Amino acid sequence: MSERWSLRRRDTRGWLLVRPGLAPDRPWQWRRWPGEEAGDWPPPAGHAQRDRVALVLPAARCSHFLVPAPPGLKRHEWPLLLDDQLQQPSEQVQVFALARVAGHLQLLVVERARVQGWLADAQALGIEPEAVWAQMQLMPPAGAGEVLAWHCGEETCLVRGDAEGRQQWLVWPTALGDVPEDWRTDAEAFSGVWPQRWAALERLPNLLEPRRTRIRPGGWLTPLQRRLTRCAALLGLCWAMLALVQFVNQVPVWKAQVQALAGPVSTVQQATRSLARVQAEQADWRVRQEQLVVLEQGLDRWLGAQQDWGVAGSHFDGRTWRLVLGGHARSQVAPPPASNWQDLAQTAGATASAEPSENGAQLTVRFDLGALP
Repeated sequence: MSERWSLRRRDTRGWLLVRPGLAPDRPWQWRRWPGEEAGDWPPPAGHAQRDRVALVLPAARCSHFLVPAPPGLKRHEWPLLLDDQLQQPSEQVQVFALARVAGHLQLLVVERARVQGWLADAQALGIEPEAVWAQMQLMPPAGAGEVLAWHCGEETCLVRGDAEGRQQWLVWPTALGDVPEDWRTDAEAFSGVWPQRWAALERLPNLLEPRRTRIRPGGWLTPLQRRLTRCAALLGLCWAMLALVQFVNQVPVWKAQVQALAGPVSTVQQATRSLARVQAEQADWRVRQEQLVVLEQGLDRWLGAQQDWGVAGSHFDGRTWRLVLGGHARSQVAPPPASNWQDLAQTAGATASAEPSENGAQLTVRFDLGALP
């Protein structure tokens, strides 16, 4: 019992953090945590033997993304979320998911060859990393509306939090000058080779896949447990066969549903493309509806203040909303200036033009909602 308990206890050893240099001629840097000891490689004798070793990926060699993602994605599906943003083929990079918050995945991308090279260099230095972390992971999470800044030499690491708890990262090279305006903060930034405020290292996602220990199947089971295991396996096989039959019977139903949405298809690839097109069209229409709602709300406020004017006609062709306004015959109220409609259009991301009739009794306003991306 005492042996099992000793294996389950949390490892209380400290960490020896090692970070490769940005260039081959630059030394590796190390830092003990907890503690203040730090410096260029090598550390004093015994540190690598007493402490757990963590390889820290330099921030300048990593790319960070915060992308919307459906639940349940597998590891091999993460690169698909970045098809339009990756500068290299997906097989040349490693993509890690660091967190999932409010329907978004926080992804880290680094060259596969770099990671393998750093791990090989670590072994050549006589150390065996138990964890791999990105440099930005060492910073604590930022609160809603807060921006944390860490000046660490040739770049500034910034972390920004929003109201839903999502974390955005930015690595800004010092050579580019001041950071973008929306990333500036009144809070005091910290500087140094290592951060002065730390995340909880024990809770950080480990980017190093653990080695699998091979165990002889059934070597630790009693005869009764083996029989129960076989019964459970047989029951599981029966359930699997039943599920397979149900799946086969359900396939025609699913195919009919897909054809109802996307039209006739003959292959899975065609169905996937057709469904993606339908989803894109639905998303575009939702954007149009949101723009129209904003314009209609603004128009209602204006009509509420201008009792002499009313809507005489309306037409929407999918991009342009044509609105005909009519004034009362005895009204002395002049049509509003064009700037009034431009201000209203800008709130919906559109442009506006106004054309009064010859007698001034009607006003035709056109709102161009613009082309969708």
